[in-house]
Amino acid sequence: MSKLKHIKNIEKLYKTIIILCGFLALLLIIINLREKTKPTPKVYTPPENLVSYTGKIYHIFFHSLIIYPELAFSGIDGGQSFKDYMVTRSEFKKILPKLYENNFILINSELLYSLDINGNMTRKGLMLPEGKKPMILSIDDVNYQTDRDHMGFARRLVLDNAGNVATEVITPNGQTVVTRDGDVVPIIDDFVALHPDFSFHGAKGIIAETGFDGVLGYRTNIRNYIGREKDIQDITKIVRKLKESGWQFASHSYSHDPIFKENTITLDQLKYDADKWDREVKPFVGTTTIFIGPFGQIFREEDQRKEYLLSKGFNVFYGVGMDLDLRYFPTYLEMNRADIDGIRLNQYSGMLKEYFDPKEVIDPARNN
Repeated sequence: MSKLKHIKNIEKLYKTIIILCGFLALLLIIINLREKTKPTPKVYTPPENLVSYTGKIYHIFFHSLIIYPELAFSGIDGGQSFKDYMVTRSEFKKILPKLYENNFILINSELLYSLDINGNMTRKGLMLPEGKKPMILSIDDVNYQTDRDHMGFARRLVLDNAGNVATEVITPNGQTVVTRDGDVVPIIDDFVALHPDFSFHGAKGIIAETGFDGVLGYRTNIRNYIGREKDIQDITKIVRKLKESGWQFASHSYSHDPIFKENTITLDQLKYDADKWDREVKPFVGTTTIFIGPFGQIFREEDQRKEYLLSKGFNVFYGVGMDLDLRYFPTYLEMNRADIDGIRLNQYSGMLKEYFDPKEVIDPARNN
């Protein structure tokens, strides 16, 4: 090789190195800018001055979120039941900032009452940051039914690499991924991390658990299957993390049978259902005093079925109703919850005005 050619090759190599170094520097600048714009959790400073709140207590509830509307809304009936009773991830992510802007603050339901040593209940005075409106949030049917695995919903709750509660999701192309926005729980967790004043003393919400298709997406209702012991270990860790991070659990019955809705469930059937919840769900989620009625069914005062649930240790009963009716009895309380779903968004949007404007959150996928 001639000396001149050798020099030219060195020059080409030098220019290539310069270009690569410039590209690397640009890449580092972009990464740095992204890190600067990435939202970081804020440090929560508890308010020094609280004021007595005597207004309305709010309670809203959701079902599991629709992650992929193109799957959920593609059934034989166009996914009508999902359109009616669920909201999409997009809608939920738009709803939260609206609630925050309208000065709602998440509270623990235990702030509503006091109990003496004999179990007698009295209404407790509520002290909140000035201008805030108390809101309880609950999620129904957090068991991730098997038949919804490939229908646009999360598959189950898991812990991510950072040890936080996340969602395992099957994408439309069949991939299984772990995400932080696959359902209400991780979305709320992340929103509160960015807006700690949206939560009073770290409260998040209530998870209403059935048992007929397992717990939190794990098929614990099946006695013998490979991997059951590992699933039990995982559930234990997830439940512990949920409770540590401000979540509560409630019974939503074991079966969620339509006989609750029809009010034809007998006392013996209720005993069987409640006892089965005790055997198959309680060991995982722990003791709870909250009963969230399936289809809103919480039975009337002095009904033998209500008396039985009271004997099981329940003293907080949540039904369904936009009126948010809250009543105190000698040893328990009852309260209606506002259902936030497709029917409300589309057909009765006026009922949601004090929470948010449905027109600003509704997902265009509903009309495709």
